[in-house]
Amino acid sequence: MPWKRRVIALALLASIAPTTFGRDADEAEARPEPPDKVSNDDPGRPLQMPPATTEVKEALEDFERFRKRGAWERALKALYSINDDQALRFVDGSDGFIIPVARKRREVLTALPPEGQAAYRLFYDAEARKLFEQAQGDAEQANLERIYSAYFTTTVGAAAADRLGDLDFEQGRFDRAADCWLSILRDRPDADVPAATVAVKAAIALFRAGRRSEFDQLRAEIEDRHRDEPTTLGGETATPPEWLRRLVDAPAPDTAASEGSERKDGQSDAPLELADPATPAWQFRIADSIEAGMGPVELNQWRSSPLNSARPAAAVDGKTLYLNYLGRILAIDLESGRLRWRTESFHQVEQLSSQPAGQMLDPTRFAILARGERLWTVSRDMKDQNYMPAFRLECRRAEDGEVVWKLADLPEYAGYAPSGPPILEDGKLFVPVKIQQNQPLPEQWVLALRPEDGRLIWKTQVAVSRQGQPMYSYYNRPDQSPQVRLLLKSGALYVDTHVGLLARLDADSGMLDWGYGYETAPVETERYFFYGNQTQEPQAAGEPPREHGDALVFKGVQSSRIYAIDPNRMTVAWRRPFGKASRVLGADDRSIYLGGEELAALDAQTRTLSWATRLPGGSLQGSVLIGANGVWQATPRGVFELDPATGRVRRIFRGEDLGAETGDLILAGDRLLTISNRAITAYPRRPADAREASRPDPPANPPQEDPSR
Repeated sequence: MPWKRRVIALALLASIAPTTFGRDADEAEARPEPPDKVSNDDPGRPLQMPPATTEVKEALEDFERFRKRGAWERALKALYSINDDQALRFVDGSDGFIIPVARKRREVLTALPPEGQAAYRLFYDAEARKLFEQAQGDAEQANLERIYSAYFTTTVGAAAADRLGDLDFEQGRFDRAADCWLSILRDRPDADVPAATVAVKAAIALFRAGRRSEFDQLRAEIEDRHRDEPTTLGGETATPPEWLRRLVDAPAPDTAASEGSERKDGQSDAPLELADPATPAWQFRIADSIEAGMGPVELNQWRSSPLNSARPAAAVDGKTLYLNYLGRILAIDLESGRLRWRTESFHQVEQLSSQPAGQMLDPTRFAILARGERLWTVSRDMKDQNYMPAFRLECRRAEDGEVVWKLADLPEYAGYAPSGPPILEDGKLFVPVKIQQNQPLPEQWVLALRPEDGRLIWKTQVAVSRQGQPMYSYYNRPDQSPQVRLLLKSGALYVDTHVGLLARLDADSGMLDWGYGYETAPVETERYFFYGNQTQEPQAAGEPPREHGDALVFKGVQSSRIYAIDPNRMTVAWRRPFGKASRVLGADDRSIYLGGEELAALDAQTRTLSWATRLPGGSLQGSVLIGANGVWQATPRGVFELDPATGRVRRIFRGEDLGAETGDLILAGDRLLTISNRAITAYPRRPADAREASRPDPPANPPQEDPSR
């Protein structure tokens, strides 16, 4: 009948409209993810960030289903069925990033089409306005953050984000302030806030946060769109370009390190020149002290022990070198090499190394920091013969090595054990720790402590392990579990677990911003059996993420890929396969330097292999100095200097520590320190005015020595 045909036609039209309406979004969602994209819910991965509940994931799925149908009321109702206590739990984002539920909710709301935005404001504008009016006094920050998280696309959302950005900027949280203002410019161009003012504030925050490429991009947009618009900041009015010119032309604080100072990223701006011949100013011998009085049998047993290869962790502060050698803390005068004090002698080290607990010990887990009147050490009592005893964090007086406080003695840290070396920045001691006590599975946390007394500033759970502590049925195997490494950059603390997860935290509050999941070894059995003299695969040391422009370059110990991500834009710049037994040493404008069985460099633009040079002992362990004019590494056959452009061996400083294992290099004023398992050796560097005068002209065909001999 005719009326039935009309009803059918209307029904078909109603079913087609939402489908056509959502076609663009669906096509965007259908774009293939990268083949190595990981999920926080993958049971085969060793770590999981604090996950959202199943109900949250179902609510997000319901929202997507109703959104595609244009059923806005039901879609929004599903989204707001998520409890507030789940806002800071984590779900999968795009391209491998793992993000909080609050961020996911804001992303899907800002992506709504006009019809959805209109329905959203109809339902939630009143609630958002009420929160905005109550954002006063003690409740101001919390209410503004609540609006920014849950009601950003309402009519007051942009104004709340603007005020929140002001608060963050006043507190020195430039990264968060920039993100608030950028979200207004990108996601709320219709907002009733002055676009020119917001753009200028965002540019200033980007500049203060050190995000220079984003600053340059936004500055160009400001020049194009807001050139002549008067903007008032702090009671003064100027055009946006004038504000930014003043910002750029202002003198920068003098943060350049003095010549010869050690840089945190393993690179050196100062040229490295040693006197020729390389005669040491002094040498502190470790091996001679331990081996004194040993008979042939005892000496052979000691030299076959894994601990014979242990080199002390080192830190320089002022004119003192501090060492942590297997829990024995020493202070040495840099000028004379005189021992100022030590906490314990080297006596019985060789006997303890033959015990089961000593055979399982990983000596690279010992760490030391020095700053002013205090030291902070990560050590383990070698006399403790319990099964895999925990390492401990201690604070000591730099004057005499006396203990000030111990993490294990503070009741609020019961069951906490350091899982990697701490860092000291901005008046806070950041410590990665593992919690096993009263937990079915180990948890990875980060603590921010007051350095002077160990009192807690904040603590944050980063991830939960999906497997317990491995149990080794044969004791003659060193622990090779990866260590957590930290990097502080522009108010953000980056935590690389080295088992498939890089996380970012706010250094002031400890808030966990996001995680990035990368390829790593899957979950394995918790019990192992090893037979005598079983060969172990070579494993490179775990390194912290390295800065390369706006990107962070990193590689997990158990990963066969190198990654570069932009942590502020939350995008992946590139991924590249590389050998599993390798590490990222540093980067400059020309190259990304890698260590492994060879010392290598990738072209920073094309990521192709520029060169690879095999050095004695390889480059799996030990520090490497990287400068604009050279690359230097300590080897069993001396300090090798390489051309950073070609990898060619320029010179070899033989020195006085031949035959030692691969060691560390430290620049300390007019000294170059080599730290090995056998000795600490200080070499004088040439005076600056003598370097160029004494440099001979290079021969047309310089002789090359086979470094593998």
